[in-house]
Amino acid sequence: MAMLSSLGAMSLRQLEVFYAVVAAGSITAAAEGLHISQPTVSTMIRRIEDQLGLTLFQKDRGRLVPTNEGRLLFDALQRNFKYFQAIADAIAMIQKGVSQRMSIATIRPLGNGIVSMALQRFLQGRLDARVHLLIRPRKDVYHAVAAEGADIGISFQTGEAEQEGLLVEKVCSGRLFCIMPKGHPLESRESITYDDLIEHPMVSYPPGHQWLLEQFERAVDKSKPRPEARLTVESVTAVYPHVENGIGVGLVDEFSLRYHPKDRLSYRPFTPMIGVSIELIYPNRRATELTKAFATHFKATWQDIEFSRL
Repeated sequence: MAMLSSLGAMSLRQLEVFYAVVAAGSITAAAEGLHISQPTVSTMIRRIEDQLGLTLFQKDRGRLVPTNEGRLLFDALQRNFKYFQAIADAIAMIQKGVSQRMSIATIRPLGNGIVSMALQRFLQGRLDARVHLLIRPRKDVYHAVAAEGADIGISFQTGEAEQEGLLVEKVCSGRLFCIMPKGHPLESRESITYDDLIEHPMVSYPPGHQWLLEQFERAVDKSKPRPEARLTVESVTAVYPHVENGIGVGLVDEFSLRYHPKDRLSYRPFTPMIGVSIELIYPNRRATELTKAFATHFKATWQDIEFSRL
């Protein structure tokens, strides 16, 4: 409470005006940047000084420069102004109607594909809705929903979300595919087996790092030699350009493959089938009507493309 008494009745707008005057170097420039009149800026600066009982500016050769006290206040604002802006943004959000705002956390392979398509359809019918999309590594999606306030998460199904105490709904089922550059010998196959991969270098993932690699390792004969990883990358989306450039073949999920351009690569299903599923992840609280509506659009988007041949 001592902090509030030292600030007196100062508003965020007053602090913004002070900050603008110091940053711009003059009342005229600050007024232009804030789109208000010079007398308004001058009045607000005098009011701030009266409220704080401090002299924040002095004239030096005709220029307005901050005093030591003014410089200290400016430095403090410079370190913390983003937090003031966040408060202002939150107030604006509440004023506009928090019920029409939603945040979604997802992984890049889904965010660039099926999530984007579902959002396009969802937002067409809700012109007043505003969505913030967070693209995160898979494990960080759970944290965004559990601790950062994201309204919904979308990721591959791993069983980890339940461990975080989150609510999970499985909504899509796909499979693993092998991709290869155009003209590759494996184009002649209807499907790709483990033995096929041993004969060709791969663009793969570091051991124990990527969930798709874990699914693959569980499904294959552990007594067989492992395919040679000529190049390892951190994410599914990073596999595509290197395969297209001929470095090797790669294993990717069906969902990212559906939305990736096919002009430079070929693809075949991996046999035996290795399933890949998508789950919707909800925080342990009542879902908003906006979140429920988006989830419905997401499911409908997948249903529309589920039976289309890859």
